Amino acid sequence: MKSSETADASITHRCQHECKGRCCRYITIQIPAPRDKIDIEEIRWFLAHRDISVYVASRRWNVEVRNRCKYLNRRNLCDIYEKRPDICSLYDVESCEYPRRAKHTVRFDTMEEFDAWRARKRRREQLRRKRRAGKSKAAPKARAGR
Repeated sequence: MKSSETADASITHRCQHECKGRCCRYITIQIPAPRDKIDIEEIRWFLAHRDISVYVASRRWNVEVRNRCKYLNRRNLCDIYEKRPDICSLYDVESCEYPRRAKHTVRFDTMEEFDAWRARKRRREQLRRKRRAGKSKAAPKARAGR
């Protein structure tokens, strides 16, 4: 058996039996970080749908759509392996997230989680502003003209 065939067999085994084709069960689309009410409402709208999550990883905002690839067969193998999209070919099985889940700074599965996170963030920002305002009042004023 050639070394490339051995590598292919190893990859096939890992995808088929260990992670069960996890990378073929969702897509992720990067979105801009929310900056205004329209962005916030769009994220809330995403989260109003089933099998959708929004997460932040490495300071990048993403929408995750959990939807199995129609070419992933019951054995967790690709039925169009030789003709699969380039993005599938470029995927490095060595960077597979199995058995761990990718690390996210924050992850939202519902509008309520997102709204609660925003409320906590607003409170933190208000406290920060109050502290800054308090420090600027407490600092001694420099004398002019000396």
